[in-house]
Amino acid sequence: MSTNLKSRWTAAVIAFFMLLTVFVVLPQTGTADVFGATKKGTVKKSRLIVRAHAGKTYKKLGTLKKGKTITIRGTKKAKSGKKWYKIRFNSRTGYVYGNYVRVKSTSGSTSSGKLKSYSSTKKGTIKNGPLNVRTNAGTNYRKKGTVKKGASVTLLGEKRSRKNIKWYKIKYGSNTGYVMAKYVTVKSSSASSETTVNKKAVIKNGPLNVRSGPGTNYKKLGTVAKNKTITVKSKKKNSKKETWYKFSYTSKKNGWVLSDYVRLKSSSSSSSSAEGSNLSDAEFETWMTSQGFPSSYKSKLRSLHEDHPAWVFKAQKTGINWSTALSKESKIGINLVEPTSPSSWKSKASGAYNSKTGKYTTFDGRWNAASKDIIAYYMDPRNFLNDSYIYQFMDHKFDSASQTKDTIKSMVSRSSCFMNTSSYITYLYNAGKKSGVSPNVITAMVIQEQGWKGGTGLISGKYPGYKGIYNHFNIGAYTAGGMSATERGLWWAKGAGTGSKTYGRPWNSIEKSLAGGAQYYSSNYLENDQYTYYTKKFNVMNGTSAVATHQYMTNVAGGASEGRILRYAYEADDDYPIVFYIPVYNNMPSKACAKP
Repeated sequence: MSTNLKSRWTAAVIAFFMLLTVFVVLPQTGTADVFGATKKGTVKKSRLIVRAHAGKTYKKLGTLKKGKTITIRGTKKAKSGKKWYKIRFNSRTGYVYGNYVRVKSTSGSTSSGKLKSYSSTKKGTIKNGPLNVRTNAGTNYRKKGTVKKGASVTLLGEKRSRKNIKWYKIKYGSNTGYVMAKYVTVKSSSASSETTVNKKAVIKNGPLNVRSGPGTNYKKLGTVAKNKTITVKSKKKNSKKETWYKFSYTSKKNGWVLSDYVRLKSSSSSSSSAEGSNLSDAEFETWMTSQGFPSSYKSKLRSLHEDHPAWVFKAQKTGINWSTALSKESKIGINLVEPTSPSSWKSKASGAYNSKTGKYTTFDGRWNAASKDIIAYYMDPRNFLNDSYIYQFMDHKFDSASQTKDTIKSMVSRSSCFMNTSSYITYLYNAGKKSGVSPNVITAMVIQEQGWKGGTGLISGKYPGYKGIYNHFNIGAYTAGGMSATERGLWWAKGAGTGSKTYGRPWNSIEKSLAGGAQYYSSNYLENDQYTYYTKKFNVMNGTSAVATHQYMTNVAGGASEGRILRYAYEADDDYPIVFYIPVYNNMPSKACAKP
């Protein structure tokens, strides 16, 4: 090789390795600006790409649909100077281009005004359309759909946005949402007759004038104080179409108050769970104290009560020391995490991690043992007192008022769910009603176990050796006795090798699998004081000796995940008097345990 050629060859090799070095050691640009608290954002672009790091050259992890709500954990600037948002995507960290995300302002996460619910519904007509319907009062909230021009809607109340613009909360079809008031014509009601009410009510604003008749033109009899409870006998509309309530002002005289300043309570005869529902702010403070909620719970409970006054929050007093429960739950193998989870979520204790090989022990096929810190995070109820995760504390008992085929439909009509058929919806509802378990809960459990697409062998009906056998709840589905989790679950559903017929086995149809699984859950969990997703996961209401035993799943996030699915049942209407049982331990840390 000539000297000249050798020189050119040497230069080329050096250039190649210099270029390679750039690609190998080039650090990620920018420093992540982690927020003090996470923020919410909405995807503006269809099929927004999620990448491994901040920049278009990094590996593509997947895509997000337009309108998707995401949790933003921080920001980072790419080498180009463009801003990217840090998010969690499929259990790992990802980044999305900031220009394609609309960030919801912290102060704007709730409207500045409070919803003023109408004492009786009003009718309205859409003046301009199609009119956007949003999840709350403001254009910064997610769009739920549209209503056509000329459509008739029911007005449930009104609310002021942060910009002091009036919005109506409406019901259209089986859904609810908010529309800008200026695009709605309120229909006048011709009703003027006095109708019976006979309900308890709370004075929202006071002192409130009491009149001798239904109108300000009547004589003033006196006033009633704010937060005073009265019994409304009847109601009547006056010539101005205002609704007035009649009540016993004195033992001998009736008085009238304008309904706009009065909040009716749910009738206690309609549901035994109504106690603690629709309380005034002062009554709610008394309620929390009487229930025994520590002060560290109260701030978040106040926020939930403000947004959902019909909800009932009850303290479940475990009688167990926090440190004792955490210690028992931290035993290796009791709680597991996905192998793709951050290392801080994985235990490095003996039996869970091999320090010589740097490998984690595998449990139940593919899982790793959870670290004590992530167990503490998921066990601490205070971390989940928000709209997204509160449902893991919901009572699982059947209640026809808040559990219908429509609420099931609200869950299965998203994400191309495999159960979005009339037959599946009927099977789910009947299974819940017959077993005494909420069909909404049953639906969320199946989605959690089988996925939205339902692609597991446990419900295909085609698994070799078990054709026509189904197990929607994954009961008995774990690796043991030389059988895979799928095979063992179907073996159990067929009769556990002995031809057992308990719980309607063999489950040789979809209907039998759902009905039998619901019956199994009712008998083994609801009747064992494990009637919420939380207590199904963490058995803390049966004494210290029961902790870390008889728990439905090993996934440490299982209860929270199922609760997050369950919320879809109430996305159209969350104003039911739903009861939430929230555990309280003895000697809890002063602050909620942080996520590692």
